[in-house]
Amino acid sequence: MAKSLEDIKNEWIDHIGEESQKFGFPRIAGQLEGLLYFSQQPLSLDEMAARLEVSKTSTSINIRLLEHWKVVRRAYQPEARRNFYQFAGDIWEIETEIISTLVKDELKRAKQLVDRSERDLNTIPATSDEQKKEIQFFKERIEEMQEYIEAFEYFLNLLISKGKITPAVVKKIKIS
Repeated sequence: MAKSLEDIKNEWIDHIGEESQKFGFPRIAGQLEGLLYFSQQPLSLDEMAARLEVSKTSTSINIRLLEHWKVVRRAYQPEARRNFYQFAGDIWEIETEIISTLVKDELKRAKQLVDRSERDLNTIPATSDEQKKEIQFFKERIEEMQEYIEAFEYFLNLLISKGKITPAVVKKIKIS
């Protein structure tokens, strides 16, 4: 049996909700993002809550989160007494900004751990050759981790270079 447009839309809404959850966001926030992304018209909180079969309170909380991340924005509706929302723009720019913010936070934490570990390793008195080897091994691993973090940060900065990296540019990259 052929799927309806609504079935396909529901699959996408569910998928975006699941992916959002993987990145630490509420599933409902992702579902709202998907709903608004695939909606031609702005939607009210009531319409979104009814469509997703969730409470208006949950919808309101998650819409505020999406507004904070600049995924959705309020849409003006003449003579309407309630707020309407729509997807805020280009999916590439929005998702790249969210991912880069999350990854930058994690890279910052990892760099702090590298710095702390290097400092702390230098304060450990080696009482045997075995312990000296173990400390040296750990220092080498920390150096590798630092190199990885710096390379990943460089790659991330390339990816988020505003206006320079687009889906079209990415598709032209040859991977051998």
